[in-house]
Amino acid sequence: PDLKQLRSSEPDEHTLPTLVREGATNVAQCTIGNDLEIGRWAMVGMGAVVTRSVPAFHLVIGNPARSVGVVCRCGQLMHRFGSDDGTPGMVVECPECHSEYMLRGREVLEVAPVAQGAGS
Repeated sequence: PDLKQLRSSEPDEHTLPTLVREGATNVAQCTIGNDLEIGRWAMVGMGAVVTRSVPAFHLVIGNPARSVGVVCRCGQLMHRFGSDDGTPGMVVECPECHSEYMLRGREVLEVAPVAQGAGS
């Protein structure tokens, strides 16, 4: 409230961190709030406004950002969330690199990443 002095850019009691995990992709002009986590290999779409943490391997888009599907480590969209999300233990395979992921509702678990250069 006191604008007579500029605040330091160093972290302090008013600063909350945002954690971006391994492989996460944040596309152009997205806005990510503080005190959130962007999960491993998650993808934030162009112009998205992220107000909640993003789970691993999820694609989020929009304002506010909503999770719309599952993305592979290679960036390929593998599954769109819909009516079959509740299938326990559903396994999806990436059409590009053939890595496998298990869906438990909207939780995504990596089953078998394919070694780079392997596949087809």
